[in-house]
Amino acid sequence: MSEEKNAAEQQFVEAYHLPEGMARHEALERAARTADAVDHLPLAVSCRIALLRSAYDLGRYDLMLAPFAWCGAAEKRDPTAFDEWETHSYDWAHKWIVSGLIADPRFSLAQVESVLEQLATRYQQHGFSLQPVHGARADLAEHVGDEDAYREHFARYLAMDRGPMSDCEACVVEEQAGHLIRQGRYAEAVAHAEHQLEKDTGCATQPQGILTTLAPAFVVLGDLDRARQAHTVAYRLVRDDQYGGYLDDHLVFCATSGNVQRGVELLRRQLHRVHHSPSPSQAMHFAAGGALLLSRVDGQVDFAVPRDGQVEVLSTIELRALLETRALEIAARFDARNGTDAVSRRIRAKLAAPDTVHVPLAVPVAAVPVPEPEEEPPTVADPVELARRMSEAFDGGDFLTGIRLLRSLPADLDPLLPEGLAAVVAARRAAVARPGQPLPEVLAELDVAVRRLAAAGETDLANRYRCRAAVMGAEREGPVAAAVTARECVAEADRSGTPYTRVLTRLLLADLLADADESDEQGELVRSALALAELEAPGLVSRARCDLAQHLATTGQLDEASALIADVLATAPPSSVRFDALRLRLKVETVQGSPAAVETAAEFVAAFSTPRGPWTAETHRQRVASVERLGVEEHHLEDLRTAISVGHELGVPEDVAKACHALAGGYLKSGRFVEAAEALEEAVRVIEGQDVSYDVVVPVRYRLAQACSRLDENEAARRHLEVALPLVPADEPWRRALVLDVLGGVLRRLDEPLDGARAYAEAARSWQEVPDETEAAGSWVEAAAALPTEEHDECVTALESAEVLLSSVEDEEHRMHLAARIAAIRAFLHLHAGEHAEAVEQNGVAEELAARLGDVDWQTFLAQRGARFLLESGDAVNAEAEARRAAGMVTDTSPPQIIGDTANVLEESLRAQDKPTSGDPVLRALTKRLED
Repeated sequence: MSEEKNAAEQQFVEAYHLPEGMARHEALERAARTADAVDHLPLAVSCRIALLRSAYDLGRYDLMLAPFAWCGAAEKRDPTAFDEWETHSYDWAHKWIVSGLIADPRFSLAQVESVLEQLATRYQQHGFSLQPVHGARADLAEHVGDEDAYREHFARYLAMDRGPMSDCEACVVEEQAGHLIRQGRYAEAVAHAEHQLEKDTGCATQPQGILTTLAPAFVVLGDLDRARQAHTVAYRLVRDDQYGGYLDDHLVFCATSGNVQRGVELLRRQLHRVHHSPSPSQAMHFAAGGALLLSRVDGQVDFAVPRDGQVEVLSTIELRALLETRALEIAARFDARNGTDAVSRRIRAKLAAPDTVHVPLAVPVAAVPVPEPEEEPPTVADPVELARRMSEAFDGGDFLTGIRLLRSLPADLDPLLPEGLAAVVAARRAAVARPGQPLPEVLAELDVAVRRLAAAGETDLANRYRCRAAVMGAEREGPVAAAVTARECVAEADRSGTPYTRVLTRLLLADLLADADESDEQGELVRSALALAELEAPGLVSRARCDLAQHLATTGQLDEASALIADVLATAPPSSVRFDALRLRLKVETVQGSPAAVETAAEFVAAFSTPRGPWTAETHRQRVASVERLGVEEHHLEDLRTAISVGHELGVPEDVAKACHALAGGYLKSGRFVEAAEALEEAVRVIEGQDVSYDVVVPVRYRLAQACSRLDENEAARRHLEVALPLVPADEPWRRALVLDVLGGVLRRLDEPLDGARAYAEAARSWQEVPDETEAAGSWVEAAAALPTEEHDECVTALESAEVLLSSVEDEEHRMHLAARIAAIRAFLHLHAGEHAEAVEQNGVAEELAARLGDVDWQTFLAQRGARFLLESGDAVNAEAEARRAAGMVTDTSPPQIIGDTANVLEESLRAQDKPTSGDPVLRALTKRLED
């Protein structure tokens, strides 16, 4: 072959392996021109077939026309220039051309009919089933609104036998389901299609096609769980498709099922389609779906729409008008070509689609605020009296009433109140911070209020609020520093304060000491406060007893704490004490693993769900923590979803992230991996750019990587792990090891074995630092398994590191499993080194351990692998015997891969001995198993 042809082939190979996109398509076009220039016809054919596929992947059917016509001329010139695959691809492309021309009004109906006749003629000449031809004719008839022709050809499409040019079975099922749904036969559509969802077809457009088609049917039938699943699973499979279809269906689903916010997020990901959809048909349907969605958007939302290298910011109204106009204009162009109004009628119907029932999705949006109950505290016209009642409610521990009264006070009330009372109102407003208000701002407001109280002569109140401010400020400066101020407040109360303030400041200081791990002094303070309250401040007795229960729980006296909390709650304490008591009871029951925690959590949430405020967020925060610690997330999905809604509503991103993490755990335990990933992606979205602790970010990213890995989204999994890893502090080697172990598996699946092995090895070293020899041994084995055989020495080192730790593995079954894997890997290393006897010996050790473990599939695999080792060493006789022994282990549940490998090695060992294979009963039985 000439040097020019070699260079042309290299040019084609390089273009072929570029990432999908226009750059690749243009590179293939250049390669095709080069092939023509050097008169390399077989290469030119390969280039055109690649161009046909590239145009299909881009959704640009117009780009198919030139290579398609070229192939027709080339085939007439020299049919032998096409190999078997290229001939098949050219045959298949005839269907694409028909679909492409139907979807583009620039081509006349005569042209469409012409390529349809060409499709029919070719398939007849080649002896193919005409099923695809009738499918194409049904598509055209449905497009132009010819219902009679549509029914005729669709009936023939279903009645005809399948052939080599037929779409995959799943795609045919999708068409049938869509046909039934258009007729309103929803239950039939589901019954016909759902069995197909259990099969792995290998088709690039399934199962997302069937799921997208069935989603509206599930809604109509009231099966909202399956509607949710259909949408979430299908959309995840198409969301990164920059050119393909189905997107408009998901926009319509979100618009009509009460999921507008999610629909907006979907739309934002695909705004490039506003001006750059690959085909007029897709542009029309995308525009109609987008316009419908935007008709449900409340308020002003801006969209950054790319156009010709620039970004155009459009409001909701502007984008909706643009999309609606575009959809109708393209529909009119189709109708002008077709001579009917069918397309416009369909688009207008889509633009006017009514709402269905609400379909709750994987991750909820903000909750609708709960209305205030009718039994509101009575209001009075006198603002002074109203402010006093508010102050009394708070001082009496009834903070719910106090909050309602505080919120009923006008913001400009100060001039109407005595200065001291006005300062109290200001202090209370500051202490009950607005959602999302920065702590420094809250403390500054509180400091001003304290100084106002002191200036008004309310020194006792000023001291009390100064102590509260110290407790609030501990979040910023730490409990030890805050305790200094609180001690000053206690001393001031002892000098000149009321009994109420003397008790309260002691209890506030005790809270800080608990956070500073000064439990002894905390206990003394609480007990002294309780004694003082019993003598002089009876209104604070229940609070002091609750704080004493907290001290008992902190020091490990859980039963005593529970008993005291039960006594406190039995007295019908004020709301602030009930809040603390229920929270503590929930924590204690959770630590004890008591099922009663579930009822306590429900009571806690219900009691403080209104009025809304930080306390509401706290109730849900504690329920999430309890559910997660008890490990019952899968049984409380709705509670966790509610917690996410409340976190959104009250503007607490960290709470949203933690609830999403717990919800994802429940989804993972239920095998709902797509929804788990979506919940965790919501957590990432919420905390992105926020000042959130690593112990929220790392678990979220780690679990998201696990979910992505289960979905075979390994690049995404790698990204999340690489974000998490640097955030793990040096003093948490166990967490670092967990991340590295998952990263090792992800890198291995990404075909980066060396990096994967290094991640596993680093995980092993981190486990040893914990120390956890069992996990370390497992990570060393994974490191060895990941390494390619060329890295012999490094692999041996990893195995030896694992073997050293085996004696520390307490669980005998796990120890045997690790030992078996080590022997199996050693066997492979020996084989690669040409040491066949040693390979067979180590493989036998591994098989014996697998047998002791009762793992029949693994034992069968190792037995047939032993046969392979013997065959490669030239011992065909014993290889046959081992293969037959492996065949005898095959069960009804043996994986096809093991059965196939066993059949192959048996057949090869028979051929190596010149023995007949066709009549061998064992080989026939294995082959039949594979066929069945």
